[in-house]
Amino acid sequence: MTYQASYGTYQPPRKKRGLKRIIFGSLGIIANGIGLIVMPLVAGFVVALIALLSATPVSLGGSTGTFDASLSSLHYVYVPTSDVGSASCTADGGSDVVWAPDDESMVPTTVDGTEYTPIGTVEVTSDQEVTMTCEGVSDVAVADIGLMGTLVGFGVGLVIPIVLGILALALLIWGIIARVRS
Repeated sequence: MTYQASYGTYQPPRKKRGLKRIIFGSLGIIANGIGLIVMPLVAGFVVALIALLSATPVSLGGSTGTFDASLSSLHYVYVPTSDVGSASCTADGGSDVVWAPDDESMVPTTVDGTEYTPIGTVEVTSDQEVTMTCEGVSDVAVADIGLMGTLVGFGVGLVIPIVLGILALALLIWGIIARVRS
Protein backbone atom coordinates (compact mmCIF):
# COMPACT_ATOMS: atom_id res chain seq x y z
CA MET A 1 0.00 0.00 0.00
CA THR A 2 1.38 3.41 -0.97
CA TYR A 3 0.68 6.64 0.71
CA GLN A 4 -1.03 9.35 -1.28
CA ALA A 5 -1.91 12.70 0.14
CA SER A 6 -5.48 13.79 -0.04
CA TYR A 7 -4.55 16.92 -1.93
CA GLY A 8 -2.89 15.09 -4.87
CA THR A 9 0.57 14.32 -6.09
CA TYR A 10 3.42 16.78 -6.41
CA GLN A 11 3.56 18.70 -9.67
CA PRO A 12 6.42 21.03 -10.54
CA PRO A 13 5.38 24.64 -11.14
CA ARG A 14 4.43 25.48 -14.70
CA LYS A 15 7.14 27.14 -16.72
CA LYS A 16 6.50 30.81 -17.40
CA ARG A 17 6.70 31.52 -21.11
CA GLY A 18 7.16 34.71 -23.10
CA LEU A 19 9.89 36.43 -21.07
CA LYS A 20 12.40 36.43 -23.96
CA ARG A 21 9.80 37.86 -26.33
CA ILE A 22 8.98 40.61 -23.85
CA ILE A 23 12.66 41.50 -23.41
CA PHE A 24 13.50 41.49 -27.13
CA GLY A 25 10.27 43.31 -28.02
CA SER A 26 11.03 46.04 -25.48
CA LEU A 27 14.63 46.40 -26.65
CA GLY A 28 13.43 46.49 -30.26
CA ILE A 29 10.99 49.31 -29.52
CA ILE A 30 13.73 51.32 -27.79
CA ALA A 31 16.21 50.72 -30.63
CA ASN A 32 13.65 51.63 -33.28
CA GLY A 33 12.69 54.79 -31.39
CA ILE A 34 16.31 55.88 -31.64
CA GLY A 35 16.48 54.67 -35.25
CA LEU A 36 13.41 56.72 -36.12
CA ILE A 37 15.40 59.84 -35.33
CA VAL A 38 18.82 58.81 -36.64
CA MET A 39 18.07 56.71 -39.75
CA PRO A 40 16.30 59.36 -41.88
CA LEU A 41 19.12 61.81 -41.27
CA VAL A 42 21.84 59.27 -42.05
CA ALA A 43 20.07 57.91 -45.14
CA GLY A 44 19.32 61.40 -46.47
CA PHE A 45 22.91 62.51 -45.86
CA VAL A 46 24.40 59.43 -47.55
CA VAL A 47 22.17 59.76 -50.62
CA ALA A 48 22.89 63.51 -50.85
CA LEU A 49 26.63 62.87 -50.55
CA ILE A 50 26.51 60.22 -53.28
CA ALA A 51 24.52 62.58 -55.50
CA LEU A 52 27.02 65.40 -54.90
CA LEU A 53 30.05 63.20 -55.56
CA SER A 54 28.52 61.81 -58.75
CA ALA A 55 27.43 65.22 -60.07
CA THR A 56 28.88 66.28 -63.39
CA PRO A 57 29.27 70.07 -63.66
CA VAL A 58 28.72 71.61 -67.09
CA SER A 59 30.60 74.74 -68.09
CA LEU A 60 28.50 77.80 -68.89
CA GLY A 61 31.17 78.96 -71.35
CA GLY A 62 32.63 81.92 -69.48
CA SER A 63 32.31 84.00 -66.35
CA THR A 64 28.65 84.68 -67.16
CA GLY A 65 26.10 82.17 -68.40
CA THR A 66 22.54 80.96 -68.12
CA PHE A 67 21.11 77.58 -67.17
CA ASP A 68 17.66 76.10 -66.65
CA ALA A 69 16.93 75.73 -62.95
CA SER A 70 14.37 73.25 -61.71
CA LEU A 71 12.28 73.33 -58.57
CA SER A 72 13.09 69.67 -57.83
CA SER A 73 16.85 70.20 -57.94
CA LEU A 74 19.66 71.92 -56.12
CA HIS A 75 22.26 73.51 -58.38
CA TYR A 76 25.91 73.66 -57.31
CA VAL A 77 28.05 76.40 -58.86
CA TYR A 78 31.70 75.55 -59.58
CA VAL A 79 34.65 77.74 -60.60
CA PRO A 80 38.21 76.74 -61.45
CA THR A 81 40.07 75.95 -58.23
CA SER A 82 42.73 78.55 -59.04
CA ASP A 83 40.01 81.26 -59.12
CA VAL A 84 38.18 80.36 -55.89
CA GLY A 85 39.82 83.09 -53.79
CA SER A 86 38.80 85.89 -56.14
CA ALA A 87 35.32 84.65 -57.07
CA SER A 88 32.35 86.95 -56.46
CA CYS A 89 29.10 85.59 -57.89
CA THR A 90 25.46 86.59 -58.20
CA ALA A 91 22.45 84.70 -59.51
CA ASP A 92 19.69 86.53 -61.38
CA GLY A 93 16.40 85.22 -62.66
CA GLY A 94 13.69 86.59 -60.45
CA SER A 95 12.76 87.20 -56.85
CA ASP A 96 12.57 83.50 -56.08
CA VAL A 97 16.21 82.73 -56.97
CA VAL A 98 18.31 82.11 -53.86
CA TRP A 99 22.10 82.27 -54.20
CA ALA A 100 23.88 80.75 -51.18
CA PRO A 101 27.67 81.13 -51.24
CA ASP A 102 29.43 78.27 -49.47
CA ASP A 103 32.70 79.00 -47.69
CA GLU A 104 33.29 75.40 -46.63
CA SER A 105 35.74 73.50 -48.75
CA MET A 106 34.00 70.79 -50.72
CA VAL A 107 35.27 68.03 -52.95
CA PRO A 108 36.68 69.43 -56.19
CA THR A 109 35.92 67.82 -59.53
CA THR A 110 37.29 67.97 -63.04
CA VAL A 111 35.58 69.71 -65.95
CA ASP A 112 37.28 69.39 -69.36
CA GLY A 113 40.62 68.58 -67.73
CA THR A 114 40.56 71.52 -65.27
CA GLU A 115 39.94 71.18 -61.54
CA TYR A 116 36.81 73.02 -60.36
CA THR A 117 35.64 73.66 -56.80
CA PRO A 118 32.04 74.31 -55.72
CA ILE A 119 31.53 77.80 -54.27
CA GLY A 120 27.80 77.85 -53.59
CA THR A 121 24.30 76.73 -54.47
CA VAL A 122 21.32 78.11 -56.36
CA GLU A 123 17.78 77.22 -55.33
CA VAL A 124 14.55 78.29 -57.05
CA THR A 125 10.88 77.98 -56.14
CA SER A 126 9.73 77.54 -59.75
CA ASP A 127 11.28 76.18 -62.95
CA GLN A 128 13.08 79.05 -64.69
CA GLU A 129 16.21 80.28 -66.41
CA VAL A 130 18.93 81.63 -64.12
CA THR A 131 21.87 83.82 -65.11
CA MET A 132 25.08 83.31 -63.12
CA THR A 133 27.54 86.19 -63.15
CA CYS A 134 30.91 85.67 -61.49
CA GLU A 135 33.66 88.27 -61.32
CA GLY A 136 37.29 87.30 -60.90
CA VAL A 137 36.93 83.88 -62.56
CA SER A 138 37.66 82.53 -66.01
CA ASP A 139 34.71 80.12 -66.16
CA VAL A 140 31.60 79.00 -64.29
CA ALA A 141 30.17 75.50 -64.25
CA VAL A 142 26.85 74.26 -62.82
CA ALA A 143 25.87 70.79 -61.62
CA ASP A 144 22.24 69.78 -61.19
CA ILE A 145 21.76 67.67 -58.04
CA GLY A 146 18.30 66.09 -57.97
CA LEU A 147 16.59 66.26 -54.62
CA MET A 148 14.31 63.30 -55.30
CA GLY A 149 17.04 60.78 -54.41
CA THR A 150 17.64 62.54 -51.11
CA LEU A 151 13.91 62.55 -50.35
CA VAL A 152 13.69 58.84 -51.22
CA GLY A 153 16.66 58.13 -48.91
CA PHE A 154 14.97 60.13 -46.16
CA GLY A 155 11.72 58.21 -46.71
CA VAL A 156 13.43 54.82 -46.65
CA GLY A 157 15.26 55.84 -43.50
CA LEU A 158 11.88 56.65 -41.98
CA VAL A 159 9.99 53.55 -43.18
CA ILE A 160 12.51 50.92 -42.04
CA PRO A 161 12.44 51.89 -38.32
CA ILE A 162 8.63 52.15 -38.40
CA VAL A 163 8.24 48.65 -39.87
CA LEU A 164 10.79 47.18 -37.46
CA GLY A 165 9.11 49.03 -34.58
CA ILE A 166 5.75 47.48 -35.49
CA LEU A 167 7.40 44.04 -35.53
CA ALA A 168 8.99 44.72 -32.13
CA LEU A 169 5.62 45.84 -30.74
CA ALA A 170 3.98 42.64 -32.06
CA LEU A 171 6.75 40.60 -30.41
CA LEU A 172 6.20 42.42 -27.12
CA ILE A 173 2.42 41.84 -27.22
CA TRP A 174 2.95 38.18 -28.13
CA GLY A 175 5.32 37.80 -25.19
CA ILE A 176 2.90 39.46 -22.76
CA ILE A 177 0.05 37.22 -23.91
CA ALA A 178 2.24 34.10 -23.56
CA ARG A 179 3.34 35.22 -20.08
CA VAL A 180 -0.22 35.84 -18.90
CA ARG A 181 -1.46 32.50 -20.24
CA SER A 182 1.29 30.54 -18.53
